[in-house]
Amino acid sequence: MYQFLLVIGIALLLPSSAWAFPIDVELQPGAEQLSVRTTDLSNLAALTLRNNGEVTLQCQVTFVNGPERPAPRRLRLQPDAEATVSQFFRRAINRVRVDIDCAVEEGK
Repeated sequence: MYQFLLVIGIALLLPSSAWAFPIDVELQPGAEQLSVRTTDLSNLAALTLRNNGEVTLQCQVTFVNGPERPAPRRLRLQPDAEATVSQFFRRAINRVRVDIDCAVEEGK
């Protein structure tokens, strides 16, 4: 009986935001050379982007979570490079939508 009550107590103490949430990723034309891995932890959504192409990409990653203001992140990815972008949300997360828009960097 004691073990049963202990398990119930631990389950009640776990915050509801500790459960995983889906991250929907939408790649715009120009981002086909990217591979994307998603990670979630409580109210933090993170993406690891890898440029598999032969050219440098200028990318904008926009995180959208319901009523909160979209949070764009800009980054530059060299060929065969990896970068992680993240966003912390103040509200409980049900689902995060991420829009990735990339363009080939112009020669200087």
